[in-house]
Amino acid sequence: MSADPAPLNVVDLRVRLAGVSVLDEVTFRLAAGDVALLVGPNGAGKSTLLRAVIGLLPSHGEVEIFGRPNRSMSARSKFVFSPDDPALYEDLTLREHARLNAVLYGRPDADAHALEWLGAFGLEARLDEYPGTHSRGMRQKLALALALGLELPLTILDEPFNGLDIASQELLAAGLQARGAAGGAVLLTGHQRDLESVLEARRLELVDGTLRA
Repeated sequence: MSADPAPLNVVDLRVRLAGVSVLDEVTFRLAAGDVALLVGPNGAGKSTLLRAVIGLLPSHGEVEIFGRPNRSMSARSKFVFSPDDPALYEDLTLREHARLNAVLYGRPDADAHALEWLGAFGLEARLDEYPGTHSRGMRQKLALALALGLELPLTILDEPFNGLDIASQELLAAGLQARGAAGGAVLLTGHQRDLESVLEARRLELVDGTLRA
């Protein structure tokens, strides 16, 4: 019997933007249960790597999500991506965001799960407010609640700890560890020095477009 395909398999990924090489032959693999932290100096290409992995940037090489090409619909149904700058609807309340997210992904339970995360982040009394009235940290909490509430097999987060208070950082770290313990895979970017006290993760270092595992 063949083994189940890996949540994420990247082989010789290369990205050139405006004629400049940004990523060069990046290869790595995430297994079920992995929580991987991608670190590196500013400008190393961390966000570019995440966007190439999910098919938002043109690239060369091979990227498979559960054995399927990353741009295929079957692959897209297996992961959620949260960018470093939360992408929110300014004319929807937090509660409406949770409901719409569940409908868009076809996962009815995600509505309640997102509301649970919002409550855990201390936003239960703010559910009928609009994100445009909220701070950067509160907007980040909403974006994370939507992503984590989906409970998809692969979770990809760009700088998710930015703007969070210490209690929320610890809550998020515990949630990511729980996703791994439940068999999900997590790939996130961040700063190792800032997170080493709260998050236990496999470390991937990106330097000048080259990955050091």
